[in-house]
Formats: sequence, C-alpha cells, structure tokens
Amino acid sequence: MADQLLKSVARSNPDFEYYIIGKWLGWEYMANPGIAFSLPFPNWLLVLITPLIIFGLIVWLIKLSSKKSSISYLLSLILIIFGALSNFIDRVLFAATIDYLRVLTGVINLADVGIVAGAGMLVVEGWGTKRQNGGKRLFFGKRV
Repeated sequence: MADQLLKSVARSNPDFEYYIIGKWLGWEYMANPGIAFSLPFPNWLLVLITPLIIFGLIVWLIKLSSKKSSISYLLSLILIIFGALSNFIDRVLFAATIDYLRVLTGVINLADVGIVAGAGMLVVEGWGTKRQNGGKRLFFGKRV
C-alpha cells in the first residue's frame, strides 16, 4: 500500500524533483514501460506472465508455511509477492511501472526494493541451509 501511495504522489506531481545528494539520491518521477534497467519488453506479455509467477509464489509460500519454515523464508516470499503485485497493478493501469526513487543512475520504487530484498533473503537463506546440511544443496527442502 505504501508503494501505491508513493506512486500516486509521483504521478500527481510528475515535474517535482528533490535530491538529497546531488542528482544521485532523491525523488524523481519516471514511468518505466520496460523491465529492470528500462530494458524493452512487451507490456502485454508482462501482464500475461506476472499473475502466473505471483500465483506460483503464493503456492510456494503456502507450502512453506505449512512446513513451519523459517520466518525469513516466509518474509522473503511475502516481499517478492507484494512487490510484484504492486508493479503488476501499474502495468495493468498505466502500461508502465511508476518509479520515483533516484538511486545513483537508476530510478526505482518501493516494490522494486521489496523484490530485491526478498530475493536477496532467499539467496542468504539458501546459503545458510546449505551450510547447515554439511554443504549439501537443498532445493525446496529436498537434497539434490
């Protein structure tokens, strides 16, 4: 909800810019019709694929929660799901994601932060699980 609120503020004031450190860190509106790093990608395909990915993540979350998985696993999936959902709403309504946080050379949004943080937590959690199991890799809790 916070991301959608900030996106609404950004859309309502597209000319407003505010920088904390030069033009490296601050507030700046940008409608991104592409995917990460503004790479071009057909919006219709994203609108078609994203619900399938979100559904798969929800199924994964439900399976993990029934197995009493760690809080960090569950939180990481929740961050990814809500970030993807917020960006999906933008794609459906505006055919672009609304970005508003200038960080170095890119403009991102809170949903992007959640997705990246969740993915990072999954990597760290997987690395910790591997170490706890004597270096043997686990995939969704099963040895491979």
